[in-house]
Amino acid sequence: MDAGDRKYAWAAYKLGAFGPDRSADSQAFSQQLADYLSLHDVAYIVLAKTNKGKIPVGMVVGKYMGPILYLGDTTWFPWASDRNKLESIANLLNELRRQYIVMFFCGMRDKDFYVNIARRGVIRRVGTIYDLLTEGPSPLFQTRISHERTIIRR
Repeated sequence: MDAGDRKYAWAAYKLGAFGPDRSADSQAFSQQLADYLSLHDVAYIVLAKTNKGKIPVGMVVGKYMGPILYLGDTTWFPWASDRNKLESIANLLNELRRQYIVMFFCGMRDKDFYVNIARRGVIRRVGTIYDLLTEGPSPLFQTRISHERTIIRR
């Protein structure tokens, strides 16, 4: 994540994307963001095509677990439309599956969103994780193999 990306993260923070507390100043937020990102191996800014060109619409973080890239939190920026979210995450997963086996889970409220991406052949549902989230079971997804795949083992 570079300085250009941080300005979008800051704007999203001020609009409440990272939770209701928006009291940090720019410097404090930058430190909080750096601390958060240090807990992860990768952070991707998700871009979407709009009438104004490509703009950042979200952030995804992940960790390497052997040959698996496990994606954790996805934070959508407040200006991201439903179409921006669907197209940009599908594109990111499509790119990542060329190099990694990508796995992630979601809450039941987001299940249909990812099932829609699965219909495009990028991911597939591989099970359910129980007792992880207080809201109930969590659907587990994995990227489908890409014909252009070169797995990077960590």
